[in-house]
Order: sequence, then C-alpha cells, then structure tokens
Amino acid sequence: MIEGLKLDFSGKELREHLKKKSNHHLERSEFYTKQAASLVAGNAEAMQYSGGDPVKALRDKAAEHKRKSEMFSLLYTHVSESETYRLQDVDLTRLEFISAARF
Repeated sequence: MIEGLKLDFSGKELREHLKKKSNHHLERSEFYTKQAASLVAGNAEAMQYSGGDPVKALRDKAAEHKRKSEMFSLLYTHVSESETYRLQDVDLTRLEFISAARF
C-alpha cells in the first residue's frame, strides 16, 4: 500500500524545472531592486498612511527572490540527471511545481 501522493521525476526534468525557477527568481529580484532604486532616485519617502516604507518593501521582496534563486541554483547543481526523484506534496510545493494549498 502506498500512503500519500508521491510522484517520480527524472533528474533531467527536475534540473530543467530548477534552472527555470532559479532564473525566474533572479529576474524578479532584479526587477524589485530596480523598482526600489527608482523610488529612491525620485526621493520617495515612507508613506505613513499605508503604514509602511515602499522602498523597504521592494528591497525585502528583492532579497526574498534572491534567496529563492540561490536555493534553486544550489539544488540544480546537486541533482543528478541520471537519477529518479520521488517527490511528495511538500516537495512539490517547496520546489514550486504547485502552489501552497490553503485548507
């Protein structure tokens, strides 16, 4: 008997996905970094009515995407194309094959 949902992915398929995700998050990090720099260049100040600092929020998003890009890149370099990887729902979510479900 098999408990839970487990899916097999070839190493090649997994590496392609990891590379794609690393590139995606790197692009998003660069986007948010540029947006923050544009606000700073325009002398944007913290908008107190919104309760937050838009420059800090953009920089935080850039840092979050950079961390994700680095994680996917690290995994990419350590996944063997010749292996098969059995992933569970938590793996599928963490590796962004699927969105996090909210029940």
